[in-house]
Amino acid sequence: MLRRPFVWAAIAALFLDQMSKLLVYGLIERGESVRIVGDILRFSHSENPHGVFGLPFGPPVVYVVVQSLVAALVVGLGIRAKGSWLACAFGMILGGALGNLADRIRLGRVIDFIDFELRAVGFRWYTFNLADTFVVIGILMMLGHEIYSQVRHRRQRHLKLKEEIW
Repeated sequence: MLRRPFVWAAIAALFLDQMSKLLVYGLIERGESVRIVGDILRFSHSENPHGVFGLPFGPPVVYVVVQSLVAALVVGLGIRAKGSWLACAFGMILGGALGNLADRIRLGRVIDFIDFELRAVGFRWYTFNLADTFVVIGILMMLGHEIYSQVRHRRQRHLKLKEEIW
């Protein structure tokens, strides 16, 4: 049976991503920027017809096929996730993947708008969107879960060894 956290996280991520892109698409002209936090954070309307970080790796149909396969894999993993935390993480990844996939199918490219730069140190990140953010947050949640599980397992093993010694 589908886990509620998986489904709701996917729906929320997809909804927030698509609404944010509709706002950007409707309010900011392509190539324009709106300052949010000085020169550090801007919303800039840009469009990415390529893959991750704007890197081209084949014809446009490849991006749709790859994202569809990844989404299908995440659905399978999300349905089988053990616990609400992992289910939510997979849901966020799925929602993000579907958000960018919807752009590719509808527009032939992905709308990006979050523009982060630290001029003082000469650092500028690739322009991204909420879908990308949800994928990263989902992955970080999975990593956090794995680290927590390993620490808990070691602690339990250590306590068991202590009990055996006493």
